[in-house]
Amino acid sequence: MRNKNKPEETVESLRALKRRIYLWALIAGLLAILLGWLPKAIAGTTTSYEQVIFPATAALCLGLFIALWRTPAALVLVEISGFVATALGVLSRFFEVLFTPENPLDPNHSAAFSDLLYWFPLVYILAFLMFERRRSLLVGSIVFFGLSLIFGLTHIILEWGSHVEVPEVYLLGRFYLVNFAYIILLMLGARLNEQYVRVRTIAETMTHLAHTDALIPIANRRELDKTIAHEIKRAARYNQPLSVIMYDLDQFKQVNDKYGHDAGDYVLKETAQVAQGHLRLTDLLGRWGGEEFLIVAPQTDSIQARGLAERLRQAIADSSLEHVGRLTASFGVAEYRPQESAEAWLKRADKALYAAKQAGRNKVASAT
Repeated sequence: MRNKNKPEETVESLRALKRRIYLWALIAGLLAILLGWLPKAIAGTTTSYEQVIFPATAALCLGLFIALWRTPAALVLVEISGFVATALGVLSRFFEVLFTPENPLDPNHSAAFSDLLYWFPLVYILAFLMFERRRSLLVGSIVFFGLSLIFGLTHIILEWGSHVEVPEVYLLGRFYLVNFAYIILLMLGARLNEQYVRVRTIAETMTHLAHTDALIPIANRRELDKTIAHEIKRAARYNQPLSVIMYDLDQFKQVNDKYGHDAGDYVLKETAQVAQGHLRLTDLLGRWGGEEFLIVAPQTDSIQARGLAERLRQAIADSSLEHVGRLTASFGVAEYRPQESAEAWLKRADKALYAAKQAGRNKVASAT
């Protein structure tokens, strides 16, 4: 089939997309760190926590960016490092908020908790991007949430009976409820994503099977009919030439009789692959039936189509097939005529193929 990505190519394109996203995210993260760090450093208002975490995270972002920019294979390392560093950074900030004295300007750490609400979801988002399996995603999110819960409960236990206040406990409760909601939504999103991918994969597989030959990974008769109808309309609209090349393998029945049907299937696959290697992306090769194949060649007149058919004939004749040796093929070429029906056009190509057979096989004949 033309212009269809293989699964391996799709995976690689997704990895390349991920890499670009991470590169831009690392740049954005580095800028965000610098914008939060430099003004405070200049004013001399950085806390002991910020004096450590700001330069550490800035260096990490820069290092990961360089590693990913120079080595695309470092994608997994960047994902793991980014997730762990972000989780530890957020948790250390949470620890600082809980176990440092209250600021008179921020009683009960209200502003600090509000700030943390912006950063906690980032960890869950990174988990969603990084972990491909829902179980791994759940474990990573629960471990992070569990550590934060341990910090909060430890703070309440240590401070209980001294100066811990109800508003602070209330804030912590709301904070944990919100984070629990994040995890629920994240798992729901992962579940829906899995269902979407599964349904999409099934749909693509069914579409592929409906339009691909059962033996050879090329177009089947249905896809050829669809393409022919489409190309006829386009050729008529833009007044462009359009040709078909019909060919089949000479003496193919003898291959089946002498070597068996498995060898015959092998020959069909190999010769189709040889032909496919000489076509343009815009050309469509399909199996018309048995050992007979059809090529739809848009923007190609009869002279150009005959030249292509000659190259294909020579390529097949020059190919040495395992156990079978060399085979030949005969070709019929027909250019579409304005107002001509698809049936009449293909019938002319079939007559030309028959003429090539009658002329001694391993020939190319053009339709009249």
